[in-house]
Amino acid sequence: MGRHGGAVDRARTTVAGVAVGLLVVAGVGGWQAWERLGPGAEPAAAAASCVDPTDVTVTTTTAMREPLEAVAGTLDRGCWKVTVTAEPATTTARRFETAAADTPDVWVADSAPLAREVAATSQGVSVGEVLASTPVLLAVPRGLTAPDPVTWAATLVAEDSRMPDPTTSTVGSLTLMEGFGEIDTLPANRRGGALARVGGMLSRVVPEDTLLTSHAGPGDAAIFPTTEQQVYRAKVAGLTVRRATSTTPALEYTAVTSARTAPGAADALVAAARSAEGQRILRAAGFRTRTDPSPVVEGAPPAAALAGAAGAAQAKAAQQMWAAIARPTRLLNIIDTSGSMRAAAAGGASRIEVAAAASSGANQLLADHNSVGLWTFSTRQRGRIDWTQVQPVRPLGSADQRSRLAFSLGSLPTRLGGDTGLYDTVDAGYAAMVKGYDPQAVNLMVLFTDGVNDDTSGGLSLAQLRSRLAKVADPKRPVTVLLIGLGGIDAKTLGPVARAVPTAGGGGAAVFTVDRPEDIADVYVTMLLRRLPQQR
Repeated sequence: MGRHGGAVDRARTTVAGVAVGLLVVAGVGGWQAWERLGPGAEPAAAAASCVDPTDVTVTTTTAMREPLEAVAGTLDRGCWKVTVTAEPATTTARRFETAAADTPDVWVADSAPLAREVAATSQGVSVGEVLASTPVLLAVPRGLTAPDPVTWAATLVAEDSRMPDPTTSTVGSLTLMEGFGEIDTLPANRRGGALARVGGMLSRVVPEDTLLTSHAGPGDAAIFPTTEQQVYRAKVAGLTVRRATSTTPALEYTAVTSARTAPGAADALVAAARSAEGQRILRAAGFRTRTDPSPVVEGAPPAAALAGAAGAAQAKAAQQMWAAIARPTRLLNIIDTSGSMRAAAAGGASRIEVAAAASSGANQLLADHNSVGLWTFSTRQRGRIDWTQVQPVRPLGSADQRSRLAFSLGSLPTRLGGDTGLYDTVDAGYAAMVKGYDPQAVNLMVLFTDGVNDDTSGGLSLAQLRSRLAKVADPKRPVTVLLIGLGGIDAKTLGPVARAVPTAGGGGAAVFTVDRPEDIADVYVTMLLRRLPQQR
């Protein structure tokens, strides 16, 4: 607030108080008051001049900054000195949540769910009215074809798609939320594979401001989610929009205040946005307004087809899922090469072929920033040692690791022989994972086997294995172990081994059974999202 003396302060406060009173006396917030004043009426704050203007800071997103500056420009300059800045909604949300010193007076958020989440967890934060909205649509450049049918799930996994970072972009967050919602409704035998394919989107995430400048034309054309307003402003030739067959979410620009907000500032801004001139400014910028919610781009859906704002819990769940998928994985695959792996599994393929194909499929689903290695095990592979490192754990995007793994997995049928040295291998693999632990990654050991420990050459007992694992475990280096049973092995048979794995620090183990290579996708997604079944 500007500096002024006591008499001036009282005069200014009186005028501002009358203005604010006129705005709120009719009911909740300034909107009802504005309705009562009627369209075309001027805000009460503009009816009188103030002696010393109040400094008001407003933060919104890049798309809304210029229109909001124009709206703020209609306020009485003697009463309000408004500065509008732009940044991602998630950044402003953190300012409000932490009550940071640079928290703005007013936040015009483009995400109603995020605004409500912040208000629910932060003292003194209030969510006001929606000032404008714009639907999220799928942009399709000339020469490309949208998925058929057009769904958010298909958009997430399409190889010719791009998406803004869902951790900073509301468009990306809504796309992710709707896409995950659609995937969750798929049958179980399809859901895992679809979720796993979302991992490929990691390599297709781009800055939001490059979508309509770099990916809407012939140079690097891609389909991508964006808003009707952004398409309207960009005016790219040959670019069409499609709405999803399921639901069309919308960005809702919502006024948010805190206990430190300058008195009357939000009411004045809302009233200005509600005025005839404010509505004209917002509509001219490509937004849908209360007085005119009709489409601004050909092919966009009518207002009645837009979905209501999602709940805060749903939005948070999508963000957590994306964080789990985006976090790198350090993975050691260990595959049983005992003689019994020659036996047929479901579908006619041998057990070793199923294990190799499942591991290969998982490697293809993981992005380049993930690290993967390969061991084999059976009794006496190297003297009395039951395991062999075939490929060390390395990033998939370096040292030709994908090709190395593919070649090694293809050679597994030639490595069969011996019995199942399970306990010694679990001990050695777990120790190696703890030693090479990556604090930035999910550290995972996956062991494929078709049998129980039958190390005829001796080796560890189950009690000894449990003791050794407990000694090497480090709560600051938690490792997850997945035991994958093949060939009809009962999951309960592997349960005692899983229970031997320490859970300190968030580690632990789970048992799954797999008969077909495609089943592994669901297993890996379950692991990545940390939804491990409890062992009994």
